[in-house]
Amino acid sequence: MTSRRVLPAMVREASPPLLLVSLCGWVLLAAGEGLWSVPLCSPSPTLVTSGAAFSTVYGVGATAVLAALLWLLMIVAMTAPLLAQPIAQLRLRSLARRRNRSAALFAVAYLLVWIAVGPILLAAPNAIAVAAGAAGVPAWLVAVAIAALWQAAPLRQSALNRCHRVPNLAAFGPEADRDCIRYGLLQGLLCAATCAPAMLLPLAAPQLHLALMFVLSVALQIERLAPPRTPRWTFRVVPGQAAAPVVFRSIRGSLR
Repeated sequence: MTSRRVLPAMVREASPPLLLVSLCGWVLLAAGEGLWSVPLCSPSPTLVTSGAAFSTVYGVGATAVLAALLWLLMIVAMTAPLLAQPIAQLRLRSLARRRNRSAALFAVAYLLVWIAVGPILLAAPNAIAVAAGAAGVPAWLVAVAIAALWQAAPLRQSALNRCHRVPNLAAFGPEADRDCIRYGLLQGLLCAATCAPAMLLPLAAPQLHLALMFVLSVALQIERLAPPRTPRWTFRVVPGQAAAPVVFRSIRGSLR
């Protein structure tokens, strides 16, 4: 993709409603960073115990359910812009009277995947700390190694390539609802497969978790602009590494 085409592509694929949802999520997270850094980033074996720890510190009203809602807020803030293209394709292939229903079913199915992934990722800082202690290295270094190895793997590129594919979607009846749910589950699984390992670094660095999550979100959005590549081992271990220079040249050229 040439530098003259990247910026128009970013504008074309952006969805103002999804960008607004993402922005609201980041504002809420930033406003309450000190409040919900405990359940989102403390090394805790499970989401339940993380929520219990949060409740102990901040009162009986803060429960594991609240911790789960805050986790979803983080996911919505990070991934909402990534769903612009899938939801646009979904609405394009749906009847006018079904478009909102289709998008809602897709979004619920997508979030269900991240609800299932949440306890695993929230347990990861504890496991990383144990591994780092055994190896005598900082926990963040272990998280970087895991994320970089997965970023370079052909399997991740295969999952990233599949994010751009749109399955056949029925237009009527229960089959249409089923296909929307399947599409949401598939996108959730692919997004978790490509994004979750990279999220280990912010989760292993509680002091910088919000800033790192935001940077990661932007990098993943830039990465989605890159065309599919043949899956193979690569040295491009930073999300958006290949597309970022082209994006910056495009922005600089548009300002001239």
